[in-house]
Amino acid sequence: MKKFLFLISILFSLSLNAQINTTVAKDGSGNYTTLQAAIDAAPTNSVTPYVIYIKNGKYYEKINIPSNKPNLQIIGESVANVMVYYDDYAGKPLTGGGTLGTQNSASVTINANDFVSVNVTYANTFNYDSAVAAGVTGSQAVAVVINADRSAFKNCRFIGMQDTLYTKGSGTPRHYFYKCYVDGIIDFIFGSSIAIFDSCVIYPKSRTGTSSSYITAANTTTAQAYGYFFKDCKIPANTGTTSYYLGRPWGNATAGITAENKTVYSNTKMSNSINPLGWSTWDAGTNTSVITYAEYKSKKFDGTLVDTTNRVAWSKQFKNTDTVGYNILNMFSGWNPCSVRTDFCNSPTTEIAVSNFKGIKSGANANFSWNISWALTGITYELYKSTNNKLSYSLLSSITATNDTAINFSGTDAVPPAGSIYYYCVKASLSGYNTTYTDTIAISSTPTINKSTSALTNFLQGSTAPSSSQNYYVSGVNLLNAITITAPTNFQISIDNTNWNTNPITLTQTSGTVNNTLIYVRLNAASAGNYSGKIILQTIGNSITYSDTVSVSGVTQSTPLLNFDIIQQWKLITDNTDDAATRVVGLDATTPTFNKLYVSNGTTVPAIAAYSTQFGQAFGATANGDGSWGTSSGGPGSNLNRIFYEQFTVKPSTGYSVRVDSILLSSAFYNTSSGIKLAVVYSKTNFTTDSADVTGGRDASGSTLTGTANGGFTTPILLPNQTSGPTTQHGLALNAGNGVNIGAGETLTIRLYFSCGSSSPGRYGMLKTVQVKGLTPNNLPVKIKNYEVKLNNEKQVLNEWTTLTETNTSHFNVQRSFDGRSFENIGKVEAVGASSYSFKDDNLSNNLSSKIYYRLEVVDFDGSKNYSEIKVISLSKDKSTFSFYPNPAKDFIVVECKNIEQINIIDRFGRVLKQIKNNAEQQIINTSLLAKGLYIFQVITSKKEIITSKFLVE
Repeated sequence: MKKFLFLISILFSLSLNAQINTTVAKDGSGNYTTLQAAIDAAPTNSVTPYVIYIKNGKYYEKINIPSNKPNLQIIGESVANVMVYYDDYAGKPLTGGGTLGTQNSASVTINANDFVSVNVTYANTFNYDSAVAAGVTGSQAVAVVINADRSAFKNCRFIGMQDTLYTKGSGTPRHYFYKCYVDGIIDFIFGSSIAIFDSCVIYPKSRTGTSSSYITAANTTTAQAYGYFFKDCKIPANTGTTSYYLGRPWGNATAGITAENKTVYSNTKMSNSINPLGWSTWDAGTNTSVITYAEYKSKKFDGTLVDTTNRVAWSKQFKNTDTVGYNILNMFSGWNPCSVRTDFCNSPTTEIAVSNFKGIKSGANANFSWNISWALTGITYELYKSTNNKLSYSLLSSITATNDTAINFSGTDAVPPAGSIYYYCVKASLSGYNTTYTDTIAISSTPTINKSTSALTNFLQGSTAPSSSQNYYVSGVNLLNAITITAPTNFQISIDNTNWNTNPITLTQTSGTVNNTLIYVRLNAASAGNYSGKIILQTIGNSITYSDTVSVSGVTQSTPLLNFDIIQQWKLITDNTDDAATRVVGLDATTPTFNKLYVSNGTTVPAIAAYSTQFGQAFGATANGDGSWGTSSGGPGSNLNRIFYEQFTVKPSTGYSVRVDSILLSSAFYNTSSGIKLAVVYSKTNFTTDSADVTGGRDASGSTLTGTANGGFTTPILLPNQTSGPTTQHGLALNAGNGVNIGAGETLTIRLYFSCGSSSPGRYGMLKTVQVKGLTPNNLPVKIKNYEVKLNNEKQVLNEWTTLTETNTSHFNVQRSFDGRSFENIGKVEAVGASSYSFKDDNLSNNLSSKIYYRLEVVDFDGSKNYSEIKVISLSKDKSTFSFYPNPAKDFIVVECKNIEQINIIDRFGRVLKQIKNNAEQQIINTSLLAKGLYIFQVITSKKEIITSKFLVE
């Protein structure tokens, strides 16, 4: 037997090596040490398979396979020893507001078609039980989300808790799972795709303190004839008493019916962990008439038929004739997953793969449990422990499986003495198979302090008051004494965010435990400067001091913090007009407008009108107002698109200027977590010559806004799914918290871009209480009656203006710009009191812009400055013009040109990377594939002149 398996292994290895394109190895023996690096290096839009081979190892990565990487195949050395995992969760708070959301919690996201994987374990290791005990909400934690068509998995494991495997995609996505293992505790197989689970093990794990749960939550779209199909699968018993329903209908409830749920089990062996009722509704509003929940010859593990007489009346027991269409070629409309690899549908050699090894202290004992992914008769499990910090292990107990249905195993040991830690692992072996070991786990009786962060940074204090507070959680276990928390000099701590005079804080233990306690921190220094230090957390056990720290740092400035106010607001609960009572003097009333977005029709989901107090403004991407967003409906789908937005404007009144610092809003989506994103972009020229993303920095209260989901177009906020209306407020800073000055005659335009990957109607975007914060508008000390610019000749522009009043005015700087954003001083005119002024700009010979922008910088004697409105002048029609933005660029650069025949992109080595024959006045050039660095535009005009200009890709 050993020789036969060895020969098979060699033949498989030779076959695999012949088609490997690149290798990932944790130890550096491959081409890459991370899977994401190998994916990033894979060819785009490949029409042939590209094979990534992963050597044994644990790969802690958050993986994203973009849609332009089709035909990827990820093949593991062994499913027991190749693990790709991460630990995000849906309720994880995001910088700038909101939470991560279910889809974005995934350890692995597959957005590309024709994906294949063999012999890989995918997991989300988020600690569900600890999080729930601590009161954390949003504990959905996806291992893999498939958002594409034609994905096939063989001999893979999917390990998680709530929402382990999410199958979805545009159109009618198809997914195939052959001899795989999937486990979880709630809705752990869910989504809208057509998915076949062929000869898989579906393991519903025991839940803590809960008597029932659900395996599937299909939300099959109305256009699909099929949903989930489980063929020849096994559903073993769990270690506890949790009873599982085979499925419940996601998207079919009181809140709205957007799915016709379909799940069928055929020839599947079921344990007594399956509830006799079999199936569940979602709530009292579920319409069971559109559901297809069915079984065909469900069996017990002894081969006898399951008693289905107690199944819910609206479920079905299929007869032979009912199963005719349930096969690969028919369900998958001709796609045959067996063709993705020559060996794909060959039966794999079963591996020994242990799952879910854990140890829990209970009184004087530590209780251990684990399960085998694919059961085999004769596997021996040996539980080992180390009492000397993993230097050596001794055998604690041994057990051998007497049949091929035994899946759950356990062991026990006395807890370590006070102050000690013991380590444990399980060895699993069977003659003729590779021996495997679990990861080592610790059972500790050592006093342990837990904290939710290791650092708090970016405190900002003004000269007149302490900084805003930040906070973190502290807890402890195995304690013999209290935890003391001591702040460093210039920082203060509190347990109620009110009383700040106690240092240190003492957290008293009860039965060796301190539950999660929120600790508030602020900077309160007596003088200006940069401050940093460490908060010390200590406890004493058996005369030994156990310590941990939280680093803190911040700045105290010599001047007070600016006092930002709400200067304009749109409530969006009755209509889209701004709130006149909130709008400050010095701003004009403005009304937002949609582009390719439309308010709710009020009938698709009757509870959601176009405007309401509960949901705010509700909208979608289809003109009929049904709340659709999918690309098949003409919407953006799950990717932001620059034509789908709502636009707000802030406009100073005549004679006023204003500084806008931040935008606050409440936004969410209704009844979906699929690709729901928000980006906010602003411009001072209505996006004709400038465009800037909101950024991290400080919001109106001085709190820090940083991170990779801060509302920029390429780093959008991942919105929450809030079916009761939007409640999470997002604060977004302009210009890294430094604000944007809007002069007289200028307008700040703000665009909110939305996306949603759901293909179903009734998925409304919701927006409520949009606020603009800034400084109260300034009444300009200079009243300018008129300001005009005119072209004297091709080389000279005349600036003329008249002032009605001047107060403490020193002089005027005449400023010029060729892009409408970056202005330079070109002349100075002394102020003489209310009068008429002029200035000639006669230095235009090197200008290649079709437009020139002018403004006046009004400078007072105290150095303060204000600005006039911007004036634009167009030059000769036959003149060659060339300008571009943004610079630096990230994903794209917009070129505006006239009388330009050719545009070349040249790298720093002088190589021409791209040639564009130009026949338009605007080009949008993709820069996402260019490496970061400096490049040159070489422009050839219609007069054969050559002009060069530098730009940067970051």
